[in-house]
Amino acid sequence: MLAVHYPYPGVALVVTQHGSAVVGVPTDAFKATKVYCDKHKLPFPRILVAPRRLLVGAAPQFSPEFFLYDFLFVYGAAFKPELQGERLILVVEEEQADEVREALRITLVGPSRSDMRGYVDADGRQLLDGAVVDRLADVSEHLAIKKSDGLARTVDDMVQFHTFDQQGRVDLLDGNLVLVREGAHRLRARCGGVQKAIDLSFDLPVIPFATLPVPDVTQTPVRFGIKPLGTRSGFDLSGPTTGFVIWVNGRAVIYDGPVGTRYLLAHQGMTFDDVGAVVLSHCHEDHMGAFVEMILAGHRPRVYTTEPIYRSALFKLSSYFRQPQDVVAQYLDFNRVTPGNTLEVFGASFDFFYTVHAIPTIGLSVSMQCGGEAHSVQISGDTMGHDGLDKMKVEGVLSDDVYTELRNLVPASRKNNALYFADVGEALIHGHPKDWQDNPNRVAYYHCPDNEHTRSFGHEIAAAGKFETIIAAPRLHPSVPGRLLSALRFLDITDSAWLSSLLHSGRTRAFAAGETISDGTPAHTFSVIVSGFATVSAGGKKLTQLSPGEFFGAIEFTDAGSRQLAIVVAETPLEVFEIDAELFHDYVREAGLDDVLQRIWTQRPLIEKARLFRHLDLGSRNRLARFSTTEQYTAESHIVEQGQLGDDFFLLVAGEVEVVSAGKVVARLSAEDEENFFGVFSAIHPNRSRRVTVCALTDVEVLRIAGRHVRELFERDMGVRFTLNLTLDART
Repeated sequence: MLAVHYPYPGVALVVTQHGSAVVGVPTDAFKATKVYCDKHKLPFPRILVAPRRLLVGAAPQFSPEFFLYDFLFVYGAAFKPELQGERLILVVEEEQADEVREALRITLVGPSRSDMRGYVDADGRQLLDGAVVDRLADVSEHLAIKKSDGLARTVDDMVQFHTFDQQGRVDLLDGNLVLVREGAHRLRARCGGVQKAIDLSFDLPVIPFATLPVPDVTQTPVRFGIKPLGTRSGFDLSGPTTGFVIWVNGRAVIYDGPVGTRYLLAHQGMTFDDVGAVVLSHCHEDHMGAFVEMILAGHRPRVYTTEPIYRSALFKLSSYFRQPQDVVAQYLDFNRVTPGNTLEVFGASFDFFYTVHAIPTIGLSVSMQCGGEAHSVQISGDTMGHDGLDKMKVEGVLSDDVYTELRNLVPASRKNNALYFADVGEALIHGHPKDWQDNPNRVAYYHCPDNEHTRSFGHEIAAAGKFETIIAAPRLHPSVPGRLLSALRFLDITDSAWLSSLLHSGRTRAFAAGETISDGTPAHTFSVIVSGFATVSAGGKKLTQLSPGEFFGAIEFTDAGSRQLAIVVAETPLEVFEIDAELFHDYVREAGLDDVLQRIWTQRPLIEKARLFRHLDLGSRNRLARFSTTEQYTAESHIVEQGQLGDDFFLLVAGEVEVVSAGKVVARLSAEDEENFFGVFSAIHPNRSRRVTVCALTDVEVLRIAGRHVRELFERDMGVRFTLNLTLDART
């Protein structure tokens, strides 16, 4: 018997009479596969096979962590004597094994005592106090999974690696299942005399396994507020894992993030452009599931965490990106946190504290003054319950100070204007709802199921998607100027008088989820999405989706007579800022931008053919189109002359070219390739420039973009930076 099932995009479940294996393991694969196997009564796999591409659409495609936790704690390999010799099997390329092993080590047991003592700055000074190192290492060593002799298990005690041979073949299930790679997304499975093709390709975007209900009202920034994006554990199939959005003076701060955070934000009426900072509590995948996505979504994220957590994150990211840690570090704006030292972030006070967890973990308290009163919200982070703390105190693992601090995360006396989110996951390394049963403060349980057991201990259960306004925003909608500037940045509006006129002439309109915003009638407005998420379709076909800061009408999705060609529908409650179309055209005429708009309309379809630029928002794509020109070359002509560095970026629209450096062909490119561009050598990395010749192998059409505009993107958009870095590495 041989059957191939597809429980989730990028996941193939291969089932034989000898057992099963899962090929492709994106972060949501565990929940999706668990549900699928339960529903169809199929054997749950204990063999995980890595695809050739480990990152697709900013989503990791080999994240074995929760399959391993399930193997250890649900299946029982961590404590059942009869399972002591079993291992979870990971199938990877030979050069990937050490990377994956190290990423699992840092995730399962955390950085070692010697690792943390080795964290030094550029001058060789230690970054962590010795007492902090001992505290974190003592906890991790105490909570580590032990063997029968009392020693901590290593990764190799829990996992066995199999590797593909040079022909791309691997034998599994005692030779009864053979897998052979047949390309980037395809494999062939053979069991006995039966063969099956496996195709891991999928269309983007991928809807996360667990989503949120569409909100009843539009999500607009407030002065101080919080919305859980997810409140479940990695094992809980009923909803997204842990993540919070904290609003501070109109800026969003993400604390952790479930898988598909970009999708979740969009369907709550928000965008990554709203996110000013990210707090990473620790490196377990149910908290770090969206971290890669947040890095590659666009702007370089400002990340707040401690040194051990940051170093651990670099290990995992490096294994996903297949790039050195120092390169991965360039994608982050790391801000080192020292628990005990208050940081001011966007006008609020941020206090961090270490918890008691299997690996280094931080909780967060945010406070803000309003009207002479302090308002605060605290997220406990993953942390052990009171019974466990008591035991560790008796055993000498915790000092008196640490024990007292964590035993009183929520004060015993009532504190006004305070909201406490408490981890009550009830496993060995989590809290219990009884810890706060009689506490007089407002406590919201999270990292737990919503059931009668949890509710029986009093207090509320945090609801994903429920927005909590702590301090309201001023009456003036604070998002409109920023959204308008974002929408029009491709036109370089610098005249403050014109900006003021556009703001004063506009009006804000609200729409309910499912309501049609534009039905194809003539467009008399230039409409900017302020809050919410909309889809654009024409002829019954979906064209695109619009997020806050993007626009339609007047110059977008219209014909030459300003007649709307598309239907725009609100997918969430939505607010639109509308400017009179004639006033907008007055500005365009006065600024001499008519030719610019014509160029954008002509060139942007070519920009949008490139995978490199497809994720960019409408304004960014327009800006690239504005500063691009189309050129044609005949076969055998030089596009970049021999011996010249060349500062421009070229997108190959039609034909084939050859890139030669020092007499050696370093790349042959076709317009049909995913990386169908060249010229990045000097435009992106001047210090790595190589004198190249680029020759047309056929008649060629290219889109030329001045290097400075691509450099701007390279500096602010980490998805573009990652792709260009990867391509440059391959060609050098």
